[in-house]
Amino acid sequence: MKRYALLACDIDGTLLRSDGTVSPRTVRALKLAETYGARVVIATGRRIASTTYVARSLGMSCPCIAHCGAVVYDPEDESILMAKQIPRQAALRACRLAGGVGADVAVHESVHSGRSIFVTTPRELEHTAKHWPYMIPYYRLAKDFEQACRTDPVQLCIMADTQAIRSLTQRLAREMSEELFIVDYGIVENDKHMLDVFADGVDKAVGLDFVADLYGIDRQETAAFGDSVNDVELIGYAGLGVAMGNAPDDILRMADMVAPSNDDDGVAVVIEELAAAGLLGQGAATGNARVGSASQISSQRR
Repeated sequence: MKRYALLACDIDGTLLRSDGTVSPRTVRALKLAETYGARVVIATGRRIASTTYVARSLGMSCPCIAHCGAVVYDPEDESILMAKQIPRQAALRACRLAGGVGADVAVHESVHSGRSIFVTTPRELEHTAKHWPYMIPYYRLAKDFEQACRTDPVQLCIMADTQAIRSLTQRLAREMSEELFIVDYGIVENDKHMLDVFADGVDKAVGLDFVADLYGIDRQETAAFGDSVNDVELIGYAGLGVAMGNAPDDILRMADMVAPSNDDDGVAVVIEELAAAGLLGQGAATGNARVGSASQISSQRR
């Protein structure tokens, strides 16, 4: 009988409720999974700083998957275990194409060299201060894209109106499809259309595969929970792909199982059911994560 030794959970819209908290029931369920011998990891589009905050709040010590799978790192000291960066020249070209349609571009520097996010106009700093003020300490103003891409960046975040983004996406797909992986989030908090751009071959499934290999866990012994466009590959990769009830219809259709929504403790419901059926823990040693009370976790997108 197949059991699940590694559980991967997205953060926003999955572990977190709409109010930005993790319910006590979900905290207990994560501990329950570890008690049964399953390892629990985060798999998120967030950057390292905001991922670490959640992992530590939940007492999770297993490696975290951040930047949509471009990075796997240890949350205890933020040491990098795996990173797939965008080659500098490819990043520069993508930045220039984005600038050509009037888009704002935030360049996340190589995680091997730092955590700064470079932008080239004061307007971008103003937008960040208004909509994502907790990110301001990481932002730096660069004089141009050459300076922003001084090393191979881990991620580009591109924002513009929808018409400009559609034009840019078509050109990137036509000219750079073998160099880049693009996640299209649609309209976000600042009423702009947002793309995240990564190196080709990056997605959350790559991160989960790396972590599974670290622990000697077979792909079929993994389960994954997600709700968004950047969870498609993760859900498709896992032996048990679980879509949250709040996910879009196309993600609900591709999943092996649909959980209740994030506001209805969907992750907890599924973990409790798997535990009751004896379907957790095969192939993994009993977890040693330190799970504590974490009912108030700030909801940060990245």
